[in-house]
Amino acid sequence: MSEGEHTIIGKIPRERLNQIASRKLSALGVPVRLAADRETLEGELAFSGRVVHPATGQPLARGRFVVVGHDKLRFVDPPLASVGELNFYEHERSTSLEQALAQALARHAAALQDVAARMRALRLEAALDPERLAARAVVKTATHAFEILGGVDAVRVSRVAPVGGQPFEVAPGFPPLELSEYASPTDLEIYLVNAVPRMQAAPAPVRAAATPPGAVVATPPPRNALTLAALARVFGEDAILAPNAMVELVQEFVYGNTRLRFVAAREVGTRFKGRLIGPNGDVWADRFELENFPGTRKVVALALGAPDVEAAPEEGAPPAGGGAGAQVPSHLMPHAGEVWVMNVVVEEAGQDEVRYVGTDIDGKPYGAARVLKRSDFEAVFSQERGGWRLLIQIDQVQEGHVIYRQLDRQRQPMGAPRKMSAAILVANFVPEAAAY
Repeated sequence: MSEGEHTIIGKIPRERLNQIASRKLSALGVPVRLAADRETLEGELAFSGRVVHPATGQPLARGRFVVVGHDKLRFVDPPLASVGELNFYEHERSTSLEQALAQALARHAAALQDVAARMRALRLEAALDPERLAARAVVKTATHAFEILGGVDAVRVSRVAPVGGQPFEVAPGFPPLELSEYASPTDLEIYLVNAVPRMQAAPAPVRAAATPPGAVVATPPPRNALTLAALARVFGEDAILAPNAMVELVQEFVYGNTRLRFVAAREVGTRFKGRLIGPNGDVWADRFELENFPGTRKVVALALGAPDVEAAPEEGAPPAGGGAGAQVPSHLMPHAGEVWVMNVVVEEAGQDEVRYVGTDIDGKPYGAARVLKRSDFEAVFSQERGGWRLLIQIDQVQEGHVIYRQLDRQRQPMGAPRKMSAAILVANFVPEAAAY
């Protein structure tokens, strides 16, 4: 496409581009639908057996895709995602489109085989890794074992296992390998051993104190996970997401002996839907805007009533104030037996969900809006003087936290006792006696 054509396409409304793409894909017998953002066309292609995995050679049954512009598909799952954008508008039959995809994957497989051949030329035992879509080899020396991954673009050292020591991931800034520079495996081994100090990432900053019992601890990502740090390293921190791109972020935590997973799925723009999932289902779920989101670990800690352990401040820096760990003045502290209330305003009441936002002491909306199932909302919120409110009863006050129970519309305790930071309580609730 020429620069002029690209400019013209950029001026066509998205709805019109979707109409053009949908009409063409329907003619090819490929069904599409609007995604959750109500802008992106998405669908799934079923294959007849020609499309095979570039590393294993096994046939692929189907592939999920999104439509780019009016004439291209982009597959969202590996290994098809490695193809990039595929033009569908130039094909008259779905079999022709499938054949073009198969050829693109075959070219990718050939490129990986070429990388593996260059590894074998150095007498390395190379094989294709089907999950990471890379040629993989291990270089063993007397002191270390080095995992080498070769993709279409570069060959890199990914992991180092010292003999008798703890394996570690190679620092992102370590440069790729140019295999042609090494005349023999011995030359490569000497280079790798001497470069071990540069492969190690800088040590993490020392915390001011050990993690207290009962704190939320983030677990490291899996070895082959694609992290935000890796994306920023390759594309830079100024790279932007396409307005309609689907994004789902995942981070795992340990709280006591319980593993939890935080998932944030992009709905549209900077609006996400977050979920904290435990062994028995959702612990917390809400929609939020990025600018109002305090951070994953803080949200997880608040949802669990756990201490939020911040990294140690730089030497000489003043201590941070506010937040969940801030000390509450004694005259604002709750007392056992008291009933506290959160007043909210309903922004949108649908058939299935209710969107609401809390109010400050003056009755004005405050903070990010939240969404509950209508049945859950009506079970715990009661209507009062044109507004809605949530009642809780304080059972205990201990070490900056409160143990409380929610009250139903008949003011009866419901569910198990929960724990909350006293600072969070004071920021979002007021004593019932002061709510009138």
